[in-house]
This record gives sequence, C-alpha cells and structure tokens, in this order.
Amino acid sequence: MSQAQIYLSIAPLSQHEAAAAANAVAALDTKVVRLIRQPLAGGMCLAAIEAERAVRHESPVWCLERLAAGIWNELGRYTRITANWQEGEEEDEMWWCLEEADYRRIMSSFRLTARRRV
Repeated sequence: MSQAQIYLSIAPLSQHEAAAAANAVAALDTKVVRLIRQPLAGGMCLAAIEAERAVRHESPVWCLERLAAGIWNELGRYTRITANWQEGEEEDEMWWCLEEADYRRIMSSFRLTARRRV
C-alpha cells in the first residue's frame, strides 16, 4: 500500500472553520500533518492543509472528492478548494480546483453523516 501526499487550499474561511476543515479531513482516514492559516481581509483566512493518506484501491479523484464532501458537509456551505495529489516518489503531481458546480455535483453523490455546527 502506497502513501499519497495531499495538499488542500481552502478559502475563504473563518479561523474556526479552518480548524473544522482540518478535523473533517482527519475524520476521513487522512492524517493531517499541518494546518496553516494565512490571513485574508475581513478576519477570514486561507487554510492550507498538508496531509497523508494510505492509498488502497480508490482513485485519487474519488478520494479528493470524498475529502471535499467531508469539508463542505462540516462547514455547511461551499468554499473553493484547490487540491494537489502526489502518490509515491516517482509519480507526477495532479491538481484540481473544485468550484461551485463541483460542489453541487459532489454533494449530491456523497451521503455523509449530519454535520456538526461550526
């Protein structure tokens, strides 16, 4: 079983939502290595989450969509997510930008537990 290195950039978020997003990622069998909050105007921030995940038989697209669904479910709303996936040492990096249209498509596909209030 190989390891994937995952980088998620999520914005705009409140400081509290940044922590909730990291907790949502950790709840989905993904180890959060580091959470970085970069301040934005109006008390908001950009959250950068560095994480690792054991790769089983799922595709990178399915795994990242599941993580995005978990984050959006936890927050109770859409926020833009840019994702990077690198599996193994030799593999090329893959990048995704999840927009509002992806939010509608993905959230209708994933059935998750009820969100906690953020």
